[in-house]
Amino acid sequence: MELRHLRYFYAVAREMNFTKAAEALHIAQPPLSRQIRDLEEELGVRLFIRRPHFMALTPEGELLKQYAAQILDLADKAAENVREIGRGLNGTINISTIEGRTLQVLSEWIASFSAQHPAVRYNIWTGGTDEIMIRIRNGLCDFAIAQDVRETPGICCESLFIENWTALIPGDYAAAALTGETIEKDELLPYELIIPMRTGRQEEILSWFTEGKPRIRCRFTHVMTAYELARQSMGIAIFPGTAPDFLQAQSRDGRVVLKALSGVPTRPEYVLLYSEDRTLPNVVQQFMEHILESAR
Repeated sequence: MELRHLRYFYAVAREMNFTKAAEALHIAQPPLSRQIRDLEEELGVRLFIRRPHFMALTPEGELLKQYAAQILDLADKAAENVREIGRGLNGTINISTIEGRTLQVLSEWIASFSAQHPAVRYNIWTGGTDEIMIRIRNGLCDFAIAQDVRETPGICCESLFIENWTALIPGDYAAAALTGETIEKDELLPYELIIPMRTGRQEEILSWFTEGKPRIRCRFTHVMTAYELARQSMGIAIFPGTAPDFLQAQSRDGRVVLKALSGVPTRPEYVLLYSEDRTLPNVVQQFMEHILESAR
């Protein structure tokens, strides 16, 4: 199976139409159909279900599509990095990161690094920490910034900074009227909570409380979801970290009040992650060093 077979297959799997795939690949349709047949014969499986006016992937095709996406992405990045060797700091850095204040800080690091190296380009993918770990293992990013990562074989982890938890309190709740910029964790017990979706977060949050058990109403993956739910008085949202500037700006109408959570035994730690098995391009290493120096 050659790389071109995967490119042809992935184009058809993406378009679900041989004519459109052939146009995207700038080849004629008959050769494309022949390449797909050759690939199916080589693998000994059917990759597509083809009927008049109907086309779908078989289970084998669905699996190959997942692998093809990763392989083609790695091949494209490898070609780009090889072409850029020896050009100095002139390349593309692929970053995976969680949302929230991390995006704000990362943008500041990119801005300061770009002031010195304007030719460098950036691809930024945002998702959850669990997804990020998969992307690092599969070589889909050069490095990542995530949160509260346990020691993992094959992945290097360097601490960046530690923050407090933030409570996003509906403005019409009594807790929003409490004086001060912090709120004690036990003062959350009368309310339903909106907490992060990440694996283990619920157990972590429940372990904070000894005088009672909080009620979990909803779980979220994106901080804007938490903010909007709090804005609709669906509960108090708990965000792992300092609220980013855009949330603080949006909360000025009083519909949501932001307070740091006190009395919490665990604090979120932000870390820089990269695979110890990959040789990173010079531009990536330089940017990582810039981040570590800026975070100190």
